[in-house]
Amino acid sequence: MKKLLIMGLFALNSFAGLIDLRDGFDGKSKRHFLKTLKNGQSVVVNFDRPQYVESILISATGKQRSYSFGKVYADGDEVATLGIPGRDPIYPIIVRGTVSQITVFATEGSRFKIDNFKIYTGNGRYSSYSSQSFLQSANYGVSEWGEEVLAVMFELDRLYDLSVSSERALFKSLKQESMRLAASEKVREARSLKTFKKAKRLVEVIQSLENILIENDIFIFSFDADRLLIDLMTIKEDIIEEYDFVTQQV
Repeated sequence: MKKLLIMGLFALNSFAGLIDLRDGFDGKSKRHFLKTLKNGQSVVVNFDRPQYVESILISATGKQRSYSFGKVYADGDEVATLGIPGRDPIYPIIVRGTVSQITVFATEGSRFKIDNFKIYTGNGRYSSYSSQSFLQSANYGVSEWGEEVLAVMFELDRLYDLSVSSERALFKSLKQESMRLAASEKVREARSLKTFKKAKRLVEVIQSLENILIENDIFIFSFDADRLLIDLMTIKEDIIEEYDFVTQQV
């Protein structure tokens, strides 16, 4: 069955709040939220107190040959209609409001499984790294570059759910190397051999991903994604410049 990804198209300049229902929520296990719905059944997320919700990402799989349809409600107001499967697997769910309840509802004659369900609760804005002036980026240190890569990953996850991506292993390596580099610079000189090696490993992972992602139509034809990929490649080039890497050796 064809999967669809419903995603929030908003970017934050910090690691916004994330409720990942694969981890369960409010004392309920993930089985309460990630399950098959049919003919009027629903999944409901209740907050103890009104909660600001910026956007939602849902992955779902149709469980019948014909189309299935679902509705997403925030406090009873419809915020999205899901066509499962759909020609275009990417749909935006925009909330940008304070709500007490989110509901996913299967319409009559529909049958689909919710594979993933994330709620983003931040209300900031992502600040593009590559749009900064040369003087601004020149003031960045290695630890900021590691944190900037993590910010790019957070945004890509909001768009495409990296945990189910075919490049999941590479994205995992990217996150690990970014964290190691950021932590290393906080306790060592940027020119220390250990920090140098961590920076080199991060550049290697970025370059491996870059070669894959710029050939991927999903990323290359998305304005939101291409800005993030440019940011990622710019960070890579800045690190190379800082350490005088020989590109062919990276």
